[in-house]
Amino acid sequence: MSVNPAAEPGLVFYVLESADAHSRERFLAKLLLKIQQQQRRADVRFETQEQAERFNQIAWQQPADRYLGHSLAGTLPSRILLHGPELIKPQQDVLINLHPELYPEFERFQRTIEVLDQSPERIEPGRERWRQYKQQGFTPVVHKIANTD
Repeated sequence: MSVNPAAEPGLVFYVLESADAHSRERFLAKLLLKIQQQQRRADVRFETQEQAERFNQIAWQQPADRYLGHSLAGTLPSRILLHGPELIKPQQDVLINLHPELYPEFERFQRTIEVLDQSPERIEPGRERWRQYKQQGFTPVVHKIANTD
């Protein structure tokens, strides 16, 4: 990701080579660390509240040098908010959509990031979201990620 927000594309798809939840979670942690280093705000939209709570636990287990200042949405204020399917008071800077459906108000954010992997339950809905963005006149930038280590 670029440090200059003006140079950043507004819509990005990261497509992981892997198909497992652990690789996706590791990539998400790295992505959020980069956003945090840029002093941006992020709303992370998970498919379920349980997934948000699971990642909350993972984020607390990061080593001290990769600490992620975050909270579950609706609890404490933070630059990184973890949401279930509904966004609670979104910060409207960076949206990371891990939900299989397009977030209907994505245009309110300065940047929208979609994270896909090779699992059928993620890649097919991701392709559909791609088509929906294109139908609305947006051209997503795609980054293929070989591994998350």
